Amino acid sequence: MTGSSMPNQTLPPRRRVLTALTALTLAASANAQPSSPASAAGGAPSPRRSAAVRGNQQPAEIIRDAHVQSFSLGQSMTGQPWQIHLAVPRTRVPERGAPALYLLDGNATFPLAWHALSQLRQTRPALAEKLNTLVLIGVGYPSGLRIDTPRRYEDFTAYTPLEFRQARGSDLTTGGRDVFRSFLAGPLRDAVRQRVNLDMQAQSLLGHSMGGQFAMHVLYRQPGLFQRYIAGDPSFWWNGSALLQEQAAFIAGIQAAGGRLALPLHVLLENSGPPAQERPHPAAPLAHLQSLPLWHRQQVDASHGSMLAALVEDAIVFALGAIPSHAERWERAA
Repeated sequence: MTGSSMPNQTLPPRRRVLTALTALTLAASANAQPSSPASAAGGAPSPRRSAAVRGNQQPAEIIRDAHVQSFSLGQSMTGQPWQIHLAVPRTRVPERGAPALYLLDGNATFPLAWHALSQLRQTRPALAEKLNTLVLIGVGYPSGLRIDTPRRYEDFTAYTPLEFRQARGSDLTTGGRDVFRSFLAGPLRDAVRQRVNLDMQAQSLLGHSMGGQFAMHVLYRQPGLFQRYIAGDPSFWWNGSALLQEQAAFIAGIQAAGGRLALPLHVLLENSGPPAQERPHPAAPLAHLQSLPLWHRQQVDASHGSMLAALVEDAIVFALGAIPSHAERWERAA
């Protein structure tokens, strides 16, 4: 008998039961909380712990290098600027322009991408020349937090009724994704092109969790905006699985146009943990399309948060037209 349980034995039976239930509830609540800001990237905390979790976010790593620039730009739906982290090529940009990888949640993903570039120069020497021409564009926030939960929900979502967002925090502002998508397509791209010549046929977008949901939304709604899309654990379930309706409309539109995309696009999907055996992947219907090469990686030993570093590294490889070593091609369904 432990010291912590001894006083409980002196309570009346009904009080002992209530005390035990309270302890179990508190333990479950503690276990449900994310262990780090990275693991919280998939969603905002519930209203009861919003302030605590937001107040304990880790600060973003700041990359200081002659090839890195950071500047504020634009206005969100609620009038707030974005903080852009830009890494320009180390070598002369090709005449056709440089490939670019846009990194959502840039405060977290840009430093990971910067370090991954150095690592990949060692592990993928065949890509070294291309790695030195890649432009990294981290789309982050002035808060200085690694993960800025309120801002990412504003940027990555359509307006979401309370019934679908109360589990993630009823105080969340949603509905800014059209403004954010327009920012990526216009002011941000213009600002980057003023600093470096871009190859407009080699533009890639990376998003994780809600950011992955947004990346898939852009693919479905404005596919020509990027040529390669990378999504890690995309939140297909958000807003009553509204993304599945967009996916169905996207597929129907392509089939109505003869079954082929007007421009070649490529998609890399990654998921954490063991695969769900009892149901197909939400994006499986995309495999029916003839002209949309689809690659998938299951990071079986990773959690939703810990998958991010490998996802970013794979995104760099994929943005350069190569295939990550652990990705498998989803063949067209019969």
